[in-house]
Amino acid sequence: MLEGSEELRAFLWCNGDMPSLEMINSLGGLTPLFGVDGGTKKAESCGFLVEETLGDLDSIKEYESDSEMKKLNDDSCSDLTKTILELSKRGYTVFDILGIDGGSPGHILGIWGTMVESPVQLEIRLHHNNATSYRITPGNNDFQINLEKDQLFSAYALTKCEKISIRGARWELDNDSLNMSTRGLHNRANGGILSIKGDGIIALIIEH
Repeated sequence: MLEGSEELRAFLWCNGDMPSLEMINSLGGLTPLFGVDGGTKKAESCGFLVEETLGDLDSIKEYESDSEMKKLNDDSCSDLTKTILELSKRGYTVFDILGIDGGSPGHILGIWGTMVESPVQLEIRLHHNNATSYRITPGNNDFQINLEKDQLFSAYALTKCEKISIRGARWELDNDSLNMSTRGLHNRANGGILSIKGDGIIALIIEH
């Protein structure tokens, strides 16, 4: 899913727990890399070049960084959402985000809020140390990914889906209705193509 895209892609490093070296290496070259507020400190502490730091900058104001700084003043949404909106205006359409685990419950829930409120045409992936979360929307519908047999995954309706279909799994859905619930927790791939489509915003979490 990460290779071969002709769309403009950005890596975003947030101010959560430090990602594992194994996970970072799995992403290949983190270029271009943008820091979401205090995420710049953590990225630079690992030796990565941050092109620009975006957000309200309250977590980095005492820190000297080599990156450019852009303060985003909108208080109606999180630094992550503001950063995605700003970069989407510059033409970026694919976002790989790391440094999103840990922190307060409010910040963790805010990450999923970003998945809901970001424009539906954008492709967003969250990289956890033990999983990858893919956002599926009506803007990138009929999502497909190749999975090994018995690969564990969960699929959640972040917004109400009047119709959602999951094929290539032990427990499939066929134009079912789905709200945010635990119904999609812990499914297993049949092996081969897993396809998901729906009329709402869906989070597919594939465990490593």
